[in-house]
Amino acid sequence: MKRFCIFATLTIAISLAACDPLIDDQPMGAILSPEQLDIEVTNVKEGSNAIILRNNTPRTAAYWDTGLGLSTRQCDTIIMPYIGDVKVKFIGMCDGGQVETERSVHINQIDHPIQKEWILFAGNGAKGKTWTWNFDNTDEAVYGTGGWLTQDNPSWDVKPLSELEDRDCSLVFDLNGGANVTKVDVNGKVLEKGHFSFDMTAAKVNPNNGKQWSIGQLTLTGVTMLSGHAFYEPDKKITTFEILKLTDKELVLCYDAPDAEVWNDATFWMLCAK
Repeated sequence: MKRFCIFATLTIAISLAACDPLIDDQPMGAILSPEQLDIEVTNVKEGSNAIILRNNTPRTAAYWDTGLGLSTRQCDTIIMPYIGDVKVKFIGMCDGGQVETERSVHINQIDHPIQKEWILFAGNGAKGKTWTWNFDNTDEAVYGTGGWLTQDNPSWDVKPLSELEDRDCSLVFDLNGGANVTKVDVNGKVLEKGHFSFDMTAAKVNPNNGKQWSIGQLTLTGVTMLSGHAFYEPDKKITTFEILKLTDKELVLCYDAPDAEVWNDATFWMLCAK
């Protein structure tokens, strides 16, 4: 009986000890305020489109968002395609958590080469570049259906001009402080404003012959394409398009669902620079 009492007492003591949490008395440290951050966003030389991002804040990891992509380097050099006042977002990961702020830098010259598609889409001036329906070079077949992953124009079901949505509207692409797109009517009245991005690595091939079919993808946010929906689905607004052709004067876009089979009814847009 005595042995049993000793065993029971030890068991209870061990159980109570196991229930006590391990407490770490080390403080986490305070979250810095934006004013405490020591960061710099500067041009490599006055007005240059090459900018330097530098985080000098002790014990703080850097997370930069330039609008073109993300960088986690404490010091980095970025080539921007924009003209004007450009904002860069900074998120600092410090001992107590994260803190956010922004810095602006002014760019007035493109003195470092940029990807050619920026100029093809938006031109190289402050006015940007205007894209509208390519009536002249398409026999007026500017919006309709054709074979997914195989064809490069709307040759099946084509919308008559009398029924064409946004017939007299245009899209103005510019690089004034960002990658901007503005939809305007025939009188220049602003209908929508948003942004654009592209990915020229997202090309697709024709599975029938293995040849390249598209050259990249265009994505619009906050603004819709001219007749910006799938041909047979007027309520399905399209934001990402396959780029089939992009030159100084012509832009051909296409859309179908990612899981669509080859030769499915895809929607095509035929545009030209104004």
